[in-house]
Amino acid sequence: MPSYDMERLVAEAEIARLMYAHCEGVDLGRFEETARLYADGTWYASPDNPLTGADAVARFLRENVLLYGGVPGTRHVVSNIRIDLADDRTTARGYSNVVVFQAFPGSAPEIIFQGTYEDVFARDARGWRFTERRINADGAGDMSRHLRGAGPAVAKTG
Repeated sequence: MPSYDMERLVAEAEIARLMYAHCEGVDLGRFEETARLYADGTWYASPDNPLTGADAVARFLRENVLLYGGVPGTRHVVSNIRIDLADDRTTARGYSNVVVFQAFPGSAPEIIFQGTYEDVFARDARGWRFTERRINADGAGDMSRHLRGAGPAVAKTG
């Protein structure tokens, strides 16, 4: 059983806040705030699309996320968070599940994405920061009203 001291608990809380901040920033359409989380890191919007640095992340969000009254109508729900803090307490890994709902004018909320986040964090004199976030999809709904160029979901039949 791990020993929880105050330094570990504070580090885990600060890291969890970063994990939530990404989701909140996207949901509120605050793309510049979200992008700043990756000032020294890389966000893999998909396995073949690494976005390194705040400018690249902000550009991707501005150019690809559809807005309705200034917000994308999404709600990222993050659960089952696990944070593995390195013994030296300067790096950590985070794992979580994510389900994204979307409701836009005239629609009921629907699940448009489910998957996991795999995160890597580092701490320096400025505090904790993302060095990497990977999104792993294991289910997707109709993303056509969320991302430019995304098609509607196609039901798989067996």
